[in-house]
Amino acid sequence: MSEITKKPFWESKNEAFVTATPACDLLHPEARKIESGDSLTETQYLGFNIPEERIHGLCYIWHHPNLGMVTGGAWAWQGIKLHSLASELFDFVTYQSDACLKNDLYDYELENSYHVNTIEPLKQHRIRYCDPRLDNAFDITLQAVMPAMILSSGMHLEQAMKTSGWLKLLGKKYTVNGFTVRDRSWGQLRKEGHQPFPPMAWMTGVFSENFSFGCTAFDNPETNPDWKGHLQLPGGQSVKGGWIYKDGELTPVISAMKKTTRNRATLFPEAVEMTLHDAKGRSFAIRGEIIAAGDWRTWHNFQSIICLTRWECDGLVTHGDVQECQWADYIRLMHP
Repeated sequence: MSEITKKPFWESKNEAFVTATPACDLLHPEARKIESGDSLTETQYLGFNIPEERIHGLCYIWHHPNLGMVTGGAWAWQGIKLHSLASELFDFVTYQSDACLKNDLYDYELENSYHVNTIEPLKQHRIRYCDPRLDNAFDITLQAVMPAMILSSGMHLEQAMKTSGWLKLLGKKYTVNGFTVRDRSWGQLRKEGHQPFPPMAWMTGVFSENFSFGCTAFDNPETNPDWKGHLQLPGGQSVKGGWIYKDGELTPVISAMKKTTRNRATLFPEAVEMTLHDAKGRSFAIRGEIIAAGDWRTWHNFQSIICLTRWECDGLVTHGDVQECQWADYIRLMHP
């Protein structure tokens, strides 16, 4: 196994893609023969949003195949929530048996009622949830609007999707009709130890069925981020991977200049300004304003701020994700 496949995708720079196959959208039991560690990981993120209501949704499963366990569930909220449990809908299980995956990712349901169908790999998914006590529920279909992007490691997928369906939050029903970018990872260890990194963000947006982007990047030291002089970029480069899908062609992001403005008290991102440079020599100036956000402790030594972001690029407007990872060294620096 090469060095790039041994590292999480956020620690090694990616500048190429490999061809997606339907197997990319299903479980990878063969990985257990290569990686015996407890933190061997397989994930699936399927999101949605309703920008006009400042509603964002994150639906997730995190499988630890070597432990035989899954973590996962559904989360949907409106506006800025300083605590995830203040969200209108937040329902995750942490230690469920992976027996629920007996039908692979084609059809599984967690104990909290989060239910996923892979209707057609690389093409269509359906997500459902129901909590009668709080009168929360959704039924949403995600349809691919671009080919799946697979990193050169062959272990991470991202894909722009059209969303349609409905959401009910505390008894109020909304129509879901927008775009999102889904992702999934497999075959690598995801260790939970402390990392001496500054914040890093996974950012996505779908401006149309012919123009979307994804990028994983740190802020550039040249923009004078709040951590400058205290923390170092892993590998010395701000961009760890990215793509532009435009006019039917998928192109790698080679470099970027990115600056994030954060709330000093909460450390939640408030705005992102960046210029992405792709392998065709094109530049894309993109500005984002956070309109909904919440914190999620995916594991105890780590915090992620999940944000619905209003993106602007060349007069176009859309809404998508900023998911910022924050480790303890940064949080301790900002809140000594």
